[in-house]
Amino acid sequence: MRIPDNASYMNFLYDLQKTQEQFLDAQSQVTSGRKVQKPSDDPGAASDIVRLSGEKSEDEQFLKNIESARSRLSATDVMLDGVEIMVERARQLGLSSLGSLSNASAYKAEIEGLRDQLIQSANATHQGRYLFGGSVTTAAPFVKQNDSSVTYGGNSTAIELQVGRNATLQAQLPGDEVFAGSVDIFSTMKDLLAALDARNHDGVAAQVKKLEQFSETVSTARSRVGGFINVADAMSSQLSAAGLSRAKELNDVQSADTAQAITQLTLSQTSLQATLAVGARIAQRSLLDYL
Repeated sequence: MRIPDNASYMNFLYDLQKTQEQFLDAQSQVTSGRKVQKPSDDPGAASDIVRLSGEKSEDEQFLKNIESARSRLSATDVMLDGVEIMVERARQLGLSSLGSLSNASAYKAEIEGLRDQLIQSANATHQGRYLFGGSVTTAAPFVKQNDSSVTYGGNSTAIELQVGRNATLQAQLPGDEVFAGSVDIFSTMKDLLAALDARNHDGVAAQVKKLEQFSETVSTARSRVGGFINVADAMSSQLSAAGLSRAKELNDVQSADTAQAITQLTLSQTSLQATLAVGARIAQRSLLDYL
């Protein structure tokens, strides 16, 4: 019966395990393209990979928030553009009526239509959420009552989204700031209609003046929205640039040198074959080999 030398056999097992690990590590680098497979391969590099991967995921969420804010702000600007056009038309009708209040009913019909369109714009939605309700986004913020007055059911809380570790971006304007601020457009339209009904020259003139003031409010609001969009664009560019830099750093830390990995695979394969050959010889020894 052949009895392997115990010390030689243990050395063989140690060498076999080591060469197998080297072979598998090289094989893994070649197939995956990564030189760090587990933390023990390079603790420092593994720590950098975890950090960089975390930053990547964080910035991807920031970019999603920026895109969401930009989309909402763009929709807001479109709505406000339409509001400006409607208010300007109401102002023109009011001015025209001052010269012919006897025919006020003709102006009144169109102004009523404009008032209702303004309510629709103030209740505009984007992706199923109301734009001008503050943080109340699931219910129409402006409600027309039986007496034709319009009430605001939203709040004054502006929605802000996280776009950086220490940065937020306002994603909309509360409706009370725009439609019921220094000039309440719906009260103004109601009073204008009442003045036309009463053929009240001074009353009509006063509401026309308020319409001009409201137009300035809308213009200011659009400037603010434009400013938020510019911030969104700037933040997006910064995050994209940071992402490219991080991707390069992650590649440097994580990616294997393919040529070197293939060379190491070949060497470790040769070493493994040699170790197995030694093991075969050890297994063939008998007591007679030591007499």
